[in-house]
Amino acid sequence: MPVKCFRCGAEIPGAARFCASCGTVAVDPHDATVVIETEDSEALFRRVRMVLEGEFDVERELARGGMGVIFKATEVGLRRSVALKVLPPELGLNVRSAERFKREARMVAELDHPNIIPVYRVGQLGGIFFIAMKFIEGRSLGLILDTQGALPVPVTLQVLRGATRGLAYAHDRHIIHRDIKGGNILVDQDGRVMVSDFGVALRAADVNLTADGTVIGTPPFMSPEQCAGRRTGPQSDQYSIGIVGFQMLTGAVPFRADTIAGMMQHHFFTPAPDVRQARDDVPPALAEVLNRTLQKDPAARYATTRDMLAALEAIPFSEDDRRESEQMLRQLVQGTVMPRVSARALPPLPDRPTMPLAAAELRKRRLPVRVGVAASGVLLLGLVLGVLRLTARRGDATPGPTAIPAAPATLQVAKPLAASKPPVARPPGGKLRMLTRPTDAEIFIDGRRVGAGAVVDLPLTAGERRLEVRAPGYRSFDTTLVVTVGSTLTLGRITLSVAEQRP
Repeated sequence: MPVKCFRCGAEIPGAARFCASCGTVAVDPHDATVVIETEDSEALFRRVRMVLEGEFDVERELARGGMGVIFKATEVGLRRSVALKVLPPELGLNVRSAERFKREARMVAELDHPNIIPVYRVGQLGGIFFIAMKFIEGRSLGLILDTQGALPVPVTLQVLRGATRGLAYAHDRHIIHRDIKGGNILVDQDGRVMVSDFGVALRAADVNLTADGTVIGTPPFMSPEQCAGRRTGPQSDQYSIGIVGFQMLTGAVPFRADTIAGMMQHHFFTPAPDVRQARDDVPPALAEVLNRTLQKDPAARYATTRDMLAALEAIPFSEDDRRESEQMLRQLVQGTVMPRVSARALPPLPDRPTMPLAAAELRKRRLPVRVGVAASGVLLLGLVLGVLRLTARRGDATPGPTAIPAAPATLQVAKPLAASKPPVARPPGGKLRMLTRPTDAEIFIDGRRVGAGAVVDLPLTAGERRLEVRAPGYRSFDTTLVVTVGSTLTLGRITLSVAEQRP
């Protein structure tokens, strides 16, 4: 009998294994377990290998994300290793996604900088869009932080300087990355830092694909203006790299929440803690750079990313510091376990937001903007904007600027709001069921550990959620799930591949 595709809702004939509309493996809601990951990956791998035969010898899948799947391949004509980024067929059916992918390729191909991964070739064959990039033997900063935790100050400075140099170069050419995070900063075997994945990058003059009101990015690293769906500039990347710097020094991002709405609320209202609360060895100048980049108002950050880079390069950093930092990065890339850096636990975040008075006026002006959220949070952003709307109404009843006290003050919205509005229900969503092999692999959703070996009917809020499965000695599995209201994502068993042993 026919069934409905859980992803797009199209009807799938009873004998079919794949949805004809979006390519998803058919799911029988009465089955307790349906294995989809291995079959989906293998089917895409075979198709890419067949279509690109003669141009590229595709070897294996390396990683996947919201805008593409990356394979390791060899370019046949030049016999050089490349990282081949391919637009998945289910996204290729969407003209908007294909345009975004091709725009990324055009922009990144223009960027020629030692701290940005170079693009060799862009093309389309047999309905497959691809970007051939330099293959980097190394690890992402995100994976290094997951395994190592906080890093020494010189190593943090080395990474921040390298990543900021690449961003400053891109910003000089009016290209904004918009998804800076540890997973998009790579470290090669020589200890060199490079920025990757301009998949959601935006040229300042490009206004035809991403309109005001679209939220794109990774929630723990998104700037307040990104959370509000407003058009971003270099200061948005500054905020994100500031969070990466905070994470390198403390071992954790400054803001955590169980929902995307809660995360956005912190970005809007909660001041970032000073890193010196966790570490005594952080130079005041470095703490000042991070504090400035993490300001809520973009105008309070650096006027240009070149100014931020100048501030980082003004911090004392000897030649010995540079050599030792590169040596440690090389060891971390090879998987060497280094001595842990001690960092104190930061105080818990406030349960209710506290916002500066000046920021209240800024949000009050933003309310008329029409907000349309991408798949990562329609219902959730509405919850946050409801808080903003209540706050703005309170602002309408207050006197004008001349009546505000001159002394520094904050407006506590917790008690008035708690007395005037009913408790907010948990945003609706779906559930997740899955198993892992090995059976002790840890399962993470949006960076938060939710179980080991298996999760059954785990509640997830609607939108895009990042799923990671990790186990020592195995290659991590990292993908994006799209959760719809009332759905149950049954992934079956995710089998991790054994990590390659280096000689």
